[in-house]
Amino acid sequence: HRFFISTVFSYIVKWKSSLHAAELMKLLDAGEYVCVARNPCGDDTKLYKLDVVSKPPLINGLYTNKTVIKATAIRHSKKQIDCMSEGTPSPQIMWIMPDNIFLTAPYYGSRITVHKNGTLEIRNVRPSDTADFICVVRNDGGESILVVQLEVLEMLRRPMFRNPLNEKIIAKQGKTIILNCSVDGNPPPEIIWILPNGTRFSSGVRISRYHIGSNGTLIIYNPFRDDAGKYRCAARNKVGYIEKLIILEVGQKPIILTHSRGPIKSISGESLSLHCLADGSPKPNIIWTVPSGYMLDRPQITEKYILLENGTLVIRENNAGESSITVPVMTQHGRLILLPLVSMTIT
Repeated sequence: HRFFISTVFSYIVKWKSSLHAAELMKLLDAGEYVCVARNPCGDDTKLYKLDVVSKPPLINGLYTNKTVIKATAIRHSKKQIDCMSEGTPSPQIMWIMPDNIFLTAPYYGSRITVHKNGTLEIRNVRPSDTADFICVVRNDGGESILVVQLEVLEMLRRPMFRNPLNEKIIAKQGKTIILNCSVDGNPPPEIIWILPNGTRFSSGVRISRYHIGSNGTLIIYNPFRDDAGKYRCAARNKVGYIEKLIILEVGQKPIILTHSRGPIKSISGESLSLHCLADGSPKPNIIWTVPSGYMLDRPQITEKYILLENGTLVIRENNAGESSITVPVMTQHGRLILLPLVSMTIT
C-alpha cells in the first residue's frame, strides 16, 4: 500500500485513511469538519462535529483562580512549596520569583529547584527570601494562580526560663516587691502570671495592686500578709509552654507572745521550763542567752540546758541563787532582743 501524507497546519491526511491531529487537540480545534469524496461521477460528503473537552487547572487539588496563602521557613533550612497541578489537557507550571524571574518546571539551579511535579524547593533559606512566590498553572481551560507569602524566621525555640528553678521569696510588708520571670524563646514567648487565687493575666494588664512589666516581671504594690502564696509564671509561644513556681512570703517583724510577769521562783534541784512563744513571718528562730553568756541558737541538749523545737528552754537541776536570761529572736531580717526577760530566784 502506498500512503500519501499531506500536512496542513496541525493535521496529517493519510490516503485511504483517517484525518489525524499532528499535535495535541486545543479548544481552537473544536468545530465542523467536512470530508468530501469526489470523482468524475460525482461526490459525497461527510460532516463531523468536534468538541474538545478541557478541564481548568487545579493547584494541589484545591486552588482555582487566584489564592493567597502564608507560609514560614526557618533560616538556613530547606523549604518546599507544593504547586502540583491537575487539569485537561495537562497544565504547564511556572514559578515567578521575587526578582520577577520566570522558572518553568522542571528547573534545576544551585539553590532553587522547580521539580517536574511543580514543587518549588529553596535550599539554605535566607532572610531575603521573605517575599511573595507565585505559581502559575495554565492549560486551554484556563489559569490558576497560587501566591505564597513566605516569611523567614530564625530557628524556632520553645520557651526556656533563664532561672528554671522554683523560688521562695520573702517580701517586707508594705514595700513593693518584684517577681522575676526571665524567659528566652523564638518567637518571643507571651508571659502569663497565675495568682494564688487562680486569676490569670498577661502583659499590659493591671489588676488592683498587681502589674506585669514590659519584661514579664510581676510587680506587687504595697504587699501584705494576704498576698502570700504560690504564684506561677507561665511562658508560651507557638512551639511550647512552660511554668515555674514562686512562693511568696510577706515578712512580719517577730513578736514574742510570752510575757514575763516578774521574777520566777523555782525549787533548787528541780528542772525549770522557760517558754518563749514568738510569732512572725517567716517563722522566727529562737536564740537563748544564758547567764554565762553562752548562746543556744538551735534545738540541743547540754549538761545544764535543753532547748526544744518550740523554743522552750529547760534548765536541768538548777541551783540556788539569782540569775537572769535574755531571749534574742532572730529572723532573716535581723535580731530583736528584749531585756530583761526573766529574773529567776532559786530557793
